[in-house]
Amino acid sequence: MKLVIKLVGVSPLEALRIVEKAIEARSELEAPEFDLIVLKGEENLRRELREYWTPESSGFYALHIATDKPVVLVRADSPEDLLEASIYHEIGHVKLHGSRKFYEITIPSYFLPLGSIAPKVLYLLSIAVKDFEVSKLLSAKDLTLTQIPLIRIMLEPEPVLSVDPDSLALELASNLKRVFFLIPLIGIEATLRGMSDLPCSFLQWAADLSYSLGSDTIENVKLVARAFTEYLMSLRLFWYSIKTGT
Repeated sequence: MKLVIKLVGVSPLEALRIVEKAIEARSELEAPEFDLIVLKGEENLRRELREYWTPESSGFYALHIATDKPVVLVRADSPEDLLEASIYHEIGHVKLHGSRKFYEITIPSYFLPLGSIAPKVLYLLSIAVKDFEVSKLLSAKDLTLTQIPLIRIMLEPEPVLSVDPDSLALELASNLKRVFFLIPLIGIEATLRGMSDLPCSFLQWAADLSYSLGSDTIENVKLVARAFTEYLMSLRLFWYSIKTGT
């Protein structure tokens, strides 16, 4: 399979190790054909992503986007150990989520009460689901060791501090990515122990929910979105009962 490579602000020699690692990962994961962009700098990343750029994009070491053909972008100015981990993770997305349909999910009606944050929350939940599926793939291929640098990052404490409902919903949805990324790689018990910065009820809810995820990505996103809505409602009822004394 042909690999189309584009270098932006990177010399061929600098890009060589990344290209070799991408070829190796594609072979091990049996991923379909994709384009590889190796670049340096946030401005170059923004230019290459165009309409796909978001403020969160600058925090990634590698990215996958599904256009007419899957594209993987790798930041050559990333720490060396994180390059391999990120390349394997993103090529996992190429194999499992290389089509536009996985990124054009309609907001379900039961999500509408979330108001203006509904699209962002659904986006974060869909990332969590897709990361779970990629981690599950890497684990099944005995490639867990490639993810150790990312596992360490995911285990770094990010306590939930928000009080208002909208910010809390966004924080929990964002943290679900951490939980779902880790569970297939290190197991539920290790994930729960390692993420003590998060509310116990949220961790247990996420762990229980992970058992229900199947092989259909779109259905998994819908399942998680509905379950997340119900979880938020349970939190609001809990806080309401405390405030009113009922």
